[in-house]
Amino acid sequence: MNRLTWVACGIVLIVHPHTLLAQRRGGPGAGTPSRPTGVSATDDLKDFKRAIALQASPGQIVQFRQLTESTQAARKSAQDLSKLAEKTNKSELLRSTSPLASALEEVQADNQNFLQSFSAVQKSGLKDVTKKLGKANADVTKRNKALARDLEQSRIAGQQISGVAEKLDKALSDLQARQLAMGSEMGIQSEASAQ
Repeated sequence: MNRLTWVACGIVLIVHPHTLLAQRRGGPGAGTPSRPTGVSATDDLKDFKRAIALQASPGQIVQFRQLTESTQAARKSAQDLSKLAEKTNKSELLRSTSPLASALEEVQADNQNFLQSFSAVQKSGLKDVTKKLGKANADVTKRNKALARDLEQSRIAGQQISGVAEKLDKALSDLQARQLAMGSEMGIQSEASAQ
């Protein structure tokens, strides 16, 4: 059976556990469906159909993993720059920003490629999550520009650069959280839970 069939079976078993009890003869409510008040079978079916429609394709899963890895690498670069800024002169800082700039470009390219891979149904169903991801991405861009602007100033203290790098890391952290929320909506397990 393919992955989609396994996912569908798993969701059905989660949504309708009473069917398992009925197979054992005599479980609580065996033979009679017990449903929480206010939840109808059509609601369950809608949720199931939505989950299937938003399900990530194998290619999207690969893109998502690449996106989360590049975001983590950019966060590490921002954290490294923040630590370095506190104890280094400006010329060393300028050289040290190159890996961060490359990592940020990669994050934004990966983010754009991932969003462009969405089907029409995914775009529609993930509109709210995509909007939040876009805002987080815009904040990363804003913080990156602030860092570049501060580095161009002739008289700027390492502590100021460190503070800007910390804000950039926080923006990347928020972006990462939004990415993981989107992955969850699409049925993509995080690396930690997949192992």
